[in-house]
Formats: sequence, C-alpha cells, structure tokens
Amino acid sequence: MANLEDCVHCGLCLSACPTYQVTGLEVESPRGRLVLLSQWREQAAARDSETRGWLDDCLDCRACEAVCPAHIPTGHLVEAWRSQDAPEARPARALIRLLGLFLGSPRGLSWFRRLARMSQTRWGDWLIRRMARWLPPGAPAVKAGLPTLSAAGVSRRDLSGDGTSAEIFFFVGCVMDALYADTNRHAAELLRMAGYRLSIPQDQRCCGAVHRHSGSPEAARHWAKTNILLFEHSEARYVAVDAAGCGAALKEYASLFPPDSPWYARAQRFEDAVRDVVELLAESLPPLAPQSDRAITVHDPCHHVHAQGIAQETRALLHRAGYTLAEMRESTLCCGSAGIYNLTHPEKSQALLQRKLAEIPDGAAFVAAANPGCLLHMQSGLSAQGGTQAVHPIDLAWQAYHDAGLGTPGSVTL
Repeated sequence: MANLEDCVHCGLCLSACPTYQVTGLEVESPRGRLVLLSQWREQAAARDSETRGWLDDCLDCRACEAVCPAHIPTGHLVEAWRSQDAPEARPARALIRLLGLFLGSPRGLSWFRRLARMSQTRWGDWLIRRMARWLPPGAPAVKAGLPTLSAAGVSRRDLSGDGTSAEIFFFVGCVMDALYADTNRHAAELLRMAGYRLSIPQDQRCCGAVHRHSGSPEAARHWAKTNILLFEHSEARYVAVDAAGCGAALKEYASLFPPDSPWYARAQRFEDAVRDVVELLAESLPPLAPQSDRAITVHDPCHHVHAQGIAQETRALLHRAGYTLAEMRESTLCCGSAGIYNLTHPEKSQALLQRKLAEIPDGAAFVAAANPGCLLHMQSGLSAQGGTQAVHPIDLAWQAYHDAGLGTPGSVTL
C-alpha cells in the first residue's frame, strides 16, 4: 500500500476516471479510492461492505495513472488490495476459478470455443434462458457480442512456426485463441507478409491478466513461468501480441516476482521483448492507396493507450492499409468491459458502453478495437442497433491487403 500519501488531491484524475464520470461520487474517483485504501489499512472500522464496493468498482483501466503528476499506481494498489481482502469472499473469485478451468490449457480453450459456439445455436440459446438465474447477470450481453464462430478450432491448432531463426514468439492468448481465432491467423499472415519469421509454441499459456486484476495473482505467476521458458527456448527477438490486455500483462511480468527471485531478471528480459502486432506492422507493411469509402473509427483500449502508450500506431496501420479514419470523441474512455467487469458490475458496465456507443461518428461502418473484451462488449451493444460493427484493426488491415491481391485468401470477409 505504498504511495497512498503521495496524492495531492489535484483532481486531474477526475475527468479521466470512468466510474467518477458515471456516478459523480468522490469515493468513486481515484483520489477518493486512495483515501479509502488508506483508511482501510489504518482503521478496522472502515472495512465495511460499502467501502469494499466503492473500491471494487474500480475498472483498473489505468487512466488515472496516465494523468497523475505524482505517478501514483492507483490501479496496481487496487489490485494489491483485492488480493489481500478476503479473496475467497469476493464475488469474482468463483468466476475466476471457473474461467481458469478453460483458460489454463489448450484443451480447456478448445472446450471454451465449443461452448461459445453451442451458445449460438437454438438449443444453446434455450439452455441459457433456462439457466439465467445461475449465470452472472451480464452473461446475456456478453453472448450477444460473440463473433460468429465456425467449426474451426482454436488458432494455435493450425498455426505452425517457421522453424529455426524465428524473430517473433507469437503470443496467441486465450480469448483471442478461442473466440478470435481468425484474427490470430490474420495477424500471423500479416507478420509474415512484413518479413518476420514466427515461433508459435503450442504449450504457451494465458497471460494471467484477468486473474491478476481480480486479485488472484498465483495463476498469473505460474503461467508467466511457462511463457518465459518458451520464449527463452524460442530464441526469438520479440514477443508479438494482438490483444491490448495481454500486452499490458506481459509487459508487467517482472512485478509478479520479488527482485531477489531468479525469475525477476528473466521476466524483465521477457517484458523488454513484448511488442503489440500493430506496432510491428505500422511501419513494415507496404502502403496501399486509399481503397475504401467505408468510414472507420478507433476505440483505444485502456490497456493500449494508458498502460502501454499505444494509440497512433493503430491509426498508422489503418492508414497504411488505405483506410480513412473519423476520430471518435472520448476514444480513450473505457468501454466498460474491463476483463470480467461486464459480468460482475453489469450496471456500470452498461452505462459506460452506452456512453461509448453514443460517441461513434455517424456513418461509421466499423469501430476498430485491438482487445477481445472491448470487441465483445461493444459488439453486444452494436448488435442491437445494426449497421456498425466492432472489428479488430488486424482484421481490417488483413482485409485491405487481401483485397489488394496480397497474401493468402482467408475465411473472413468484412
């Protein structure tokens, strides 16, 4: 709980904080939460359910950290509090345990995709309605945002590496691997088009972001060791990732280990190698002439823009692919997905989603978002409206290069 006293209550965080924007409550702001954390640490009487709720409402979007002149890591402090505050009593704990059964192994991810695909059938829809009382209240909205899933399996099953001397360890993720498998396939093709050789270990594991943000860092630490070992064995120069949340988690692996641990230095070397795919492609793909009159706008995922400082790279890639962009107001404000926040805090999550959707420029055919949670959440709202789609910028770029006759024909047409 270090750094709590460094806050000077300047208020710069207020306009950046999504929960403060929704509620207008000081206790739902970053500086308010720092006061609550200090009281929680020092006063047993402050440890009540109301205070716990205000603290747990934090989306961990890191927007406050990006604007704080004192560089107080509020999101990290809330994560630490979650891991210490009777984690077995937290509502998210059981959900995290369940997700761990699916996210923790390639076989689990294959079942995760099968179940998601089954939910899109008439029988699956009936079953979900019958089980509604036992499901998280935000589950129906998440289902509405699912992409149309084909019979093809997870992406790692049909992505193969390029042998020795690979420059890139391609991190396929878990939700990306299972639900956005085509995006991973497109990313691999574009990276090869840009001249990179890929290593794609089949035994790589989840980045651990959802577990860590929810106060369960043990699984993240275990999976980090596996991913670090595979990276070292690959002898690749970069770790390439196409999910903003995964990229931010991978770039913080060293903080999972104490500085005197032999894993600390190894995790630092891993961190230093992590690059988002849009960063690698923004300057390496051949530029295309403008070829589409369909308007595109960009939503900046929190763990892109705030945690990693990635924003212009996404736009540069789309410009290079020949698209014309219409900027979205408040493009950096959280959409309300935030890992499993849309399942555990559906009301606030939906309030942020509606605010986000209202800012989409008129006539935009696509909203580009480089994070699976954002794609699921925004598409759940867009599907009810019709017209605009939430699409990963990698898919948009792949489509443009495919239409220009470059690359290999694929299975998805936008």
